[in-house]
Order: sequence, then structure tokens, then C-alpha cells
Amino acid sequence: MKSLFPKGGIEMRSAYLKGCIGFAVILSLMFVIGCATTGPPLLGAKGYSPGPVPAGSIWVHERQDSGSFGSGTYLLTYKSLGEQTWQGKKVYAYDSPESTLLLDPASTRFIAYLKGTTPLQIFDPYMGWDYPLWVGKSWSQVYKFIFPKQTFTSDTQWKVEAFEDIKVPAGIFKAFRVTYSDTWNNQIMWWSPELGIWVKTKFERNEKHGLGPGVREAELYSHNIKR
Repeated sequence: MKSLFPKGGIEMRSAYLKGCIGFAVILSLMFVIGCATTGPPLLGAKGYSPGPVPAGSIWVHERQDSGSFGSGTYLLTYKSLGEQTWQGKKVYAYDSPESTLLLDPASTRFIAYLKGTTPLQIFDPYMGWDYPLWVGKSWSQVYKFIFPKQTFTSDTQWKVEAFEDIKVPAGIFKAFRVTYSDTWNNQIMWWSPELGIWVKTKFERNEKHGLGPGVREAELYSHNIKR
């Protein structure tokens, strides 16, 4: 790396010059801490991938649906099945009564939803967090959402808005609040770096969605996840 200073160093000829330089350094540091938006902050929480939820772990979400999602409140149980093989590659699987979610073991990004062995939805490229997370970080990504009879393409927008305490039936957790939007949906997710799952979500279909507007909200009801 090229030096910022000429060879031989800087001669400080007076106490006044020393004071000015020191004050300038402090101001510069304050500016970096307060205004950095393109990289991780020097201070503050950062969220790194803790890896997939350990095999055998079980967690339960309390879910409430309205509009095009239907109507009702119910409990949905998830279980980590651990490492599996799908289409000749190693994946990680989370199972629920509705579907099985396949994840990339290294990044924990979503690969596909299956019903039994039949794909319900495939993500191209794999979909998920852009680690590490920090407050103020944002990113975008174009995805193909591949369904059995049709494929949709959409630009997606993500932003980490806060790192905060969130209270749900399972307890109080430190979580990153992340917003997501695409052509048809908007979502707010509270992701716990301690557990490696979201502990609360609000998912909204807009008027452009083929099924019409609707809202699905979910909170972590209980869990036995141990890392």
C-alpha cells in the first residue's frame, strides 16, 4: 500500500501544529463512525451466519393469516432434519407440515421448498441474507422464482433497519430487523443471531399478487434450539 506521507516522516515544528493534527484525527474518526454506510461500522452489532440449526432441533411459530392467506391463528412446528442429499448435492433440511425447506449448508440460503420429493418452489440463485449483517446495510438481488408450471423474475430489495429487543411468546431476543420487498410482496423479519432463525415476521402480499392482498404474521412460540 502506498504511504500517505512522504518518506522521512512529518516534522511537527510546534505544539500548535500537533494540536491541530490531533484534533483533525478525532474529527475524522467521528465522521467515519457516524457516516459509514458502504461498509461495516467500527462499532455496533454485526450478525454472522451461525450455520444451520442443529439436527433434531424443534421450534414452533404461532401464525395468524388474513386476506388471500386465508383466516385463522394456529401453531406450526418445524424440525431440523440435518444434512440431506438432493439432486446429487448436500443440502440442509427444515421440515414442517406444509413443506420441507432445503438450504445451502455453507450460507444457509434457501434452495427450494419441497412437498415430499416434489419441488414446490426453487430459488435461482439461492435466496437469503447477505452476511454479515449490520444496521444500515442494504442490498439488492434479482431472483428467479421457479414454480412447477411457471417462472417469475423479480428484483428484490433488502435493508437492515435496527438491532433491537423483540418480545415474542418464546421470550425476549436480540434481533436484526430486516425489510424485504419484491414485485408482489413486502416483508419485515426479526432475525436472531443467537438462534439462527427469524423470531417474528410480517409478510404482506400486495395488489399485484396473483392471489390478491393478504397478511401473514408469525412469532416464535417455543423452541429447543441449542448451539
